[in-house]
Amino acid sequence: MSLIAKSQKELADTVGIGERTYSSWLREGCPGQAGNYVVRDVVEWAKINKWCQSSDPLLAGGDSDNLERYRGFKADLAELDVQERREELVNIEKVKPVFITCLGFIKAAAEKLDRQFGNDAFNIIIEAWEQAQEHCRSELGEGETKTNENERT
Repeated sequence: MSLIAKSQKELADTVGIGERTYSSWLREGCPGQAGNYVVRDVVEWAKINKWCQSSDPLLAGGDSDNLERYRGFKADLAELDVQERREELVNIEKVKPVFITCLGFIKAAAEKLDRQFGNDAFNIIIEAWEQAQEHCRSELGEGETKTNENERT
């Protein structure tokens, strides 16, 4: 059962606005008919059109699946903006060369082990190097993590 105001004044008092304000809202499309002003409908209209207006018109009112998805994306973007301002984000294009260089250090160490201790030590390190390289590729994307074949020989 909905609360129904019998006059514009009663509705305005119930909602907490002036009677002239409600008159203006009626001209703008707010629901209501003489003697039958449904408070819930007026409040819903006011939330969408007056009280909760957003600078982004797609965020105002409604609760469709697409609108909720859009709101979710907007929230994600806002979170990314906060992380960027806090300098918590990492630029993958800057990180990839660092990882590639680190992998090169591991390979150079493997080659030293091969010279000092033989092929078994070399194979252990090369296996770890290949696993690290594959992990970098899978986590950071294919990009430039592939090494030159000359580096492997």
